[in-house]
Amino acid sequence: MRSVADATALGMAFQIEAKADGARRFTFVGQRCLAVNGVPAEAAMAKASTLYDMILPEHRAAFDAAEAAAMAAMQPFDIEVAMRRADGEVRWHRIASMPRRQPDGAVLWDGLQIDVTDRRRMAAALSEQRRRLEVAVEATGLGFWEWDVAARTVTWSDRNKALYGLPLDAELTVERYLALVDPEDVDSVRNAFLGARDKPQGGDYSLEHRIVTPAGDLRWILVNARVANDAPGKARLVVGTSLDITARKAAEERLKLQMGELAHRAKNGIAILMAIVSQTARGQETVEGFLELIMARLQAMSSSQDLVTASGGQPIALSDVVARALEPFGRTRVDVDPAIAEVTLRGEMAIGMGLLLHEMATNAIKYGALSNGRGRVTIAPEAAPEGHAGFAWRESGGPEIVAPNAPGFGTRLLQMVLRPQGGAVQFSFQPDGFQAHVEIPTVR
Repeated sequence: MRSVADATALGMAFQIEAKADGARRFTFVGQRCLAVNGVPAEAAMAKASTLYDMILPEHRAAFDAAEAAAMAAMQPFDIEVAMRRADGEVRWHRIASMPRRQPDGAVLWDGLQIDVTDRRRMAAALSEQRRRLEVAVEATGLGFWEWDVAARTVTWSDRNKALYGLPLDAELTVERYLALVDPEDVDSVRNAFLGARDKPQGGDYSLEHRIVTPAGDLRWILVNARVANDAPGKARLVVGTSLDITARKAAEERLKLQMGELAHRAKNGIAILMAIVSQTARGQETVEGFLELIMARLQAMSSSQDLVTASGGQPIALSDVVARALEPFGRTRVDVDPAIAEVTLRGEMAIGMGLLLHEMATNAIKYGALSNGRGRVTIAPEAAPEGHAGFAWRESGGPEIVAPNAPGFGTRLLQMVLRPQGGAVQFSFQPDGFQAHVEIPTVR
């Protein structure tokens, strides 16, 4: 063993004789002593304390305790201590030694001293890299897990346990994990694993599934895993990560609802646009007249759409819709009751309401109260059935009104847009002025 230690540069072999009176001396020191400790073997042989004194004071007590325990039980000891070489460099050494009692009461210690500084430095560097990786992983919210199939053991990181709502001291099994998976997703989880396991060398799988925590919370988890096989179809080890994607799933669901709402509104908008084109074409004898009228209606529709966009889907004040719709006509002879500001309507009704107001204002200028210099228009809240808000458009001071023979654009717009959404309008062609009574669903 002594020759092997020197030949392979494994370390320095040694033998120490410890007398009953406490005196000790090296009976053998390998030639690796110079390389390991910075002093020749002859110096250690001449004075045993030469090597003992190299052990740093803070490590000496641990070394002495290990040696004493080995002596009492006559069993080997193995310890790592820091030693200061003769050149002043501090190095880590592993010292392993086994005692043998002699007939005269002395004890022979056969041992080996190995420089483990590089290994410890590498281990420290790896530990630091792992610490940094764990910090980085914690920042991403990832949890680590491992399933040793052969040993039937499951290991989860603290973060992974937190993702599943488990205490840090929870004991894990595959059965307990599957019990946390939403029953509707258990087959998907099992099939994803089996699909990777059945590949010759194993494989990777990724899936999103729901879990129900012990507290009853529903969460979405993204799992990425790798299956290592001993043989085709025989898994040995499965390692993976978990990520809570509940917030992302909720955002996707909101986006899905918003896209559905957008599609619905776009469909309504197209229907309104088609009605505008169709109805505007009726009764127009020239292209110029058609163009002027349809552009005015499209502008009213666009202005109302601006309100819907700016509101971000929130309810819109009727007073804002009125202001936009009547802006092209001027407000000098239109009296709007301030209480109108308390009436709100859903965004999808704003476009139709804006067109309706625009149409009534256009007719008032052409045929009604605003067609002369004396008439006025009043817009004010009025009573409505429960669950609805109401307001009235009243004209006065204009020329005598004659009811039309056929429904106008406003009536057709009402039928197409307002009624399906719960709105109602009654037109009244009184001799002293046109009136409209509007009801819309209450916005809570």
